[in-house]
Amino acid sequence: PFPVDLDYNKIDVIIPTDLQIDQNLNIMYRQMVSGAKKTRLFMGQPYRAGDQPDPGAGSVENVPHGTMHTWTGDPAQPNNEDMGNFYSAARDPIFFAHHGNIDRLWHVWRGLRPGNADFTDTDWLDTAFLFYDEEARPVRVRVR
Repeated sequence: PFPVDLDYNKIDVIIPTDLQIDQNLNIMYRQMVSGAKKTRLFMGQPYRAGDQPDPGAGSVENVPHGTMHTWTGDPAQPNNEDMGNFYSAARDPIFFAHHGNIDRLWHVWRGLRPGNADFTDTDWLDTAFLFYDEEARPVRVRVR
């Protein structure tokens, strides 16, 4: 019954709701406007075969995306099975809504400036992910 702390670092700090909302708005301005003036600043650096790990996350990847993953769920689960754990995150009921909101933020970001545009990099557009359908059959989904 209270807003998320977008500066959350696994320690709950309780502050007045109005102050939390103000801090969150400042953080979102930084992540969406002042810190993301180019597509790669918003979405992150390319990551191709042979690259060193973690070439650089985009502004929204860490906050609010990552923050929501670590903030949501029950950290007391025996194997840390909450939205902060990759193998169990999608089992959380909020997962789909959370990722839908990240897609919404991308849509909002594209409308903030005339130069904000979708990626055109074919390596990124042709990237494929493997998921499983409702009958546990593998399904390959491309970004494009």
